[in-house]
Amino acid sequence: MFDFTDRQLELQQRVRKFVNENIFPNLELIDKGEYQEELFKEWCKTGLVTLVAPKAVGGIELDTKSCAIVMEELGYGDVGVATGFGANNLGSYPLLISGTLEQQKQHFGPILEGKYGAFALTEPGAGSDAGAVATTAERKGDEYILNGTKCFITQGGFAIDMQSSMVVFASTDRTLGSKGLSAFLVKGGTPGIRVGKIEDKMGIRGSQTVELVIEDLHVPASSLLGEEGDGMKIAMKTLDSGRLMVAAQGVGCGQRALDLAVDYVKKQVEGVKPLAKQQAIAFKIAEMEASVEAARQLVYRGAFLKDNKQPYSHHSAITKLFATEMAMNVANSAMEIMGSYGYSKESGIEKVWRDARILSIYEGTNQVQRLVISGGLLR
Repeated sequence: MFDFTDRQLELQQRVRKFVNENIFPNLELIDKGEYQEELFKEWCKTGLVTLVAPKAVGGIELDTKSCAIVMEELGYGDVGVATGFGANNLGSYPLLISGTLEQQKQHFGPILEGKYGAFALTEPGAGSDAGAVATTAERKGDEYILNGTKCFITQGGFAIDMQSSMVVFASTDRTLGSKGLSAFLVKGGTPGIRVGKIEDKMGIRGSQTVELVIEDLHVPASSLLGEEGDGMKIAMKTLDSGRLMVAAQGVGCGQRALDLAVDYVKKQVEGVKPLAKQQAIAFKIAEMEASVEAARQLVYRGAFLKDNKQPYSHHSAITKLFATEMAMNVANSAMEIMGSYGYSKESGIEKVWRDARILSIYEGTNQVQRLVISGGLLR
């Protein structure tokens, strides 16, 4: 069911070539939080700066399956880089869901020129509860005035510095809770929005994560996506799509951990017997392979459902939960197989292990996925 077309195979090889030529040789710099701008310039040359831009605005409009292929390959190379590049897709889903053609042109114009977009939902007091967003948007005449603070925003600083485009969520009526949430298209560099803290993270250091401080940010009324109160619906539909891409990154990350473990046990000899010939190790490798492949099938089943306009929200939560925990478990198993060597930076798995940990946290923690899944069954 999930066989790739010739075009999708070519796409996979194109991204794999980019990973081999641009990511792997620079992993040390990437893990220091350096080389981001140079790497993004090279990525823009591939024509894949944003995967979901409609053809009507000059984009390539890849289907979900093709997007998953790209994110799996990038996740194999570096989860942080995949997260950074993926920000252009995450920040664009709201425009595909509720944006007018004119709004889509405003948003995708700078991104297709080779800039970063951003998706600004999370707040210090509203991590997994989007209904608790405290940022406000007050209508005054023909504009809205926004005030509040966002946190953990991927590539938000780049979107501001590049004067690109971002989607900011704010409450137009806090008395309504989640029903008062709205979404706004904001041009980076507009007075009233600036970068606060830049996060120093354990992993995914190939992407930028920042706090956004919003103080009397004036945006035209025409920047509202959909209607007032549509924000929660837009956010949830966006995250449904984003979770499939995070799961695809998890598959790539898990495959990388598995490949590092296989390479190690083939070369390592303990006593007179190669590790690969020890049954305990061989069985563990088999379990890791089964887990990676199961996650991959879930990802491409989800892509099939979405591309064929079938309900996929429930499946997306299952996929995100399974694939991201698989990535953590496989990375952990690979480190255990390698022992003390696995704990050293030289091994490669140490970095993969650090990067994998974020996958169960962002774009809806896995505790939230459990609520979504159980809620669908038990309501």
